[in-house]
Amino acid sequence: MPVTKPVIKKALSTDMLPGELSDRQRFLSFAELFEHFSNTGELDPAEGVPFRAAMNSITIGTTLLGRCDGTFRTVRRGKRLIQMTNDDRYCLARHAGAHAAQLVHRGREFTLRPGSLVLLKLDEPFHNADGINYKKFTNVHLPVAALRGNVRSIDDLVGRELAPGGALSLAMDYSDLLLEHPGAVDEAGMAIAGHLIDLVTLGLAARGDALDAAQRGGLRSVRLRAVLMILEKRFTEPDFSTHKLAAAAGLSERYVNELLYDDGASFSTRLNELRLRKAADMLARDGDRRISDIAFDCGFNDLSYFNRCFRRRFGLTPSAARGR
Repeated sequence: MPVTKPVIKKALSTDMLPGELSDRQRFLSFAELFEHFSNTGELDPAEGVPFRAAMNSITIGTTLLGRCDGTFRTVRRGKRLIQMTNDDRYCLARHAGAHAAQLVHRGREFTLRPGSLVLLKLDEPFHNADGINYKKFTNVHLPVAALRGNVRSIDDLVGRELAPGGALSLAMDYSDLLLEHPGAVDEAGMAIAGHLIDLVTLGLAARGDALDAAQRGGLRSVRLRAVLMILEKRFTEPDFSTHKLAAAAGLSERYVNELLYDDGASFSTRLNELRLRKAADMLARDGDRRISDIAFDCGFNDLSYFNRCFRRRFGLTPSAARGR
């Protein structure tokens, strides 16, 4: 039998700490918990502002997705953590704050503008040197072997600002979406790690065959997954349309329709299926609500149309489906 890689989800926030702590105690308690939460770096609190922080992560095998924001003055990774963790992965990070940040890595100091990215090596020290009081970033940790064999001169890209856009930004967008909806990871499993590696490989200019494979598999699969997650989140909106779905996904309406159709069903078919399944579930669980209210809550704005669709889909009327 194949070995299933574990999926581990974590969340940590200063909101979880006792309310009676002083600001200093709050930071010290958080820092102690943070070392168990993530061994990526160490934090120094900002000066003159209350300390607050929130972070969450998803680990899939050897790939990690994480994001963090809070009132930090510096974020650093020194020799102690490097020796303690023995972690040699690459870390692709996106600066999501509002101000330019200054980083030091591999002996170089460079600027990281809002929205831009950086590739770090976790077995080498890095230091955020700007002193800005608020920081926000998303990061993805990827195993060395997955990238080094497919990307020419990858180490030349370490410790430099990488412009936003293309597959790298899409990889980070995908990570943010999954961190907002971690339940999707349980369904997709290791495929998600593969998609992220494909996207990062694309963005870092992979070689010939690997680039083609990533384009065929990763990019289209990631976009389809993002479209489906948006659809599953917003299908109860009465006026939800392919135009709104495409706008939310940052894609053209024609491309979204092609993605859905190639995956086996049109937008309208998927939309109705999601609405009807939700209605059937509500009818089974809530026998007191009016059928019209349930239909409208599920996104239908025409009761007669709902009744016809429901009977055609389940072979019985909504009234007969109550409690079943």
